[in-house]
Amino acid sequence: MRPQRVTFGLWTAVIVLAAIPLIVDDQYVFHVLTMAGIYSMLAVSLNLLLGSTGLFSLGHAAFYGIGAYASALLTLKLELPFILAFVLSGVAAALIGGLVAYPALRLKGIFLAIGTMGFNEIVRLLAINLDWLTGGPAGLPGIPVPEMFGMAISRPRDYYLFILVLAAVTYIVFQQLISSRTGRALLAIRDDEIAARSVGIDLTRYKVGAFILSTFFAGLAGSFFAHYLTYVSPDNFGLNESFAILAMIALGGIGNFTGAVVGAFLLVVIPEAFRSLQEYRELIYGFTIVLIVLVLPSGVIGWYPRFVRRRKLADRQALAAKEEG
Repeated sequence: MRPQRVTFGLWTAVIVLAAIPLIVDDQYVFHVLTMAGIYSMLAVSLNLLLGSTGLFSLGHAAFYGIGAYASALLTLKLELPFILAFVLSGVAAALIGGLVAYPALRLKGIFLAIGTMGFNEIVRLLAINLDWLTGGPAGLPGIPVPEMFGMAISRPRDYYLFILVLAAVTYIVFQQLISSRTGRALLAIRDDEIAARSVGIDLTRYKVGAFILSTFFAGLAGSFFAHYLTYVSPDNFGLNESFAILAMIALGGIGNFTGAVVGAFLLVVIPEAFRSLQEYRELIYGFTIVLIVLVLPSGVIGWYPRFVRRRKLADRQALAAKEEG
């Protein structure tokens, strides 16, 4: 996808989403969109590992939880200001992500998935058992609302606009990264590690770097989540969350950051759209997802680049046939 199209599409989407508070004043709508924004940060950051580097991680929710608990503890116990706790929560998740990456990257494919899945469960069990620190199964209530520049962010529309900015920044960072020399190195590693090593790419350094950056943004998403709900518990960051984030990427298109955002919004909004149907909601939700995957196996957005490539190939073949004729 061309940079000009990405930039135009991004700013169009941001302007449209930012205009929603001008025409909608519904707390429930803002809540759904805010949660979609949080999950879009998680999906985009995991997509760097899965889609752009080829690292199959099933422990992303663990770093999401680390960021949430770190921010909660820093503001509750140490009474640090939100903005400092917000940044430090991302740093904490990134540091642990870097430490986990070195041994984890000795594994590949399904074994890496199992290893990161095990780490996710370890973090959840620690959150349950370290009740003197984390509040145990009951979690941590009373987390203060964010304050920036002397103003508290407490209204639903304020949270929505805040996460919109965070999600847009996350998208821009990762989109620019993958278009850079570093991004091309990561794509080379994904496509063929042996070939990448042969041209001088340091596999370990790039993989660990991708892990650190991915988990940093997961930690930021966790921090926002903690202060948005003013409560965290181990149930918020179990394996089901990691699988949900993975499903968002698959639905939108693996390796496509725009697809990750679209997938996140779809998997958050679709269940809410069918909430009035009560007992049929989960059935319709599941059927809708299966239908999308069957019709668009490359994802809701992932099909477009493939369609363009096929169209160009068909045009070249038609032109070649015409010249031969």
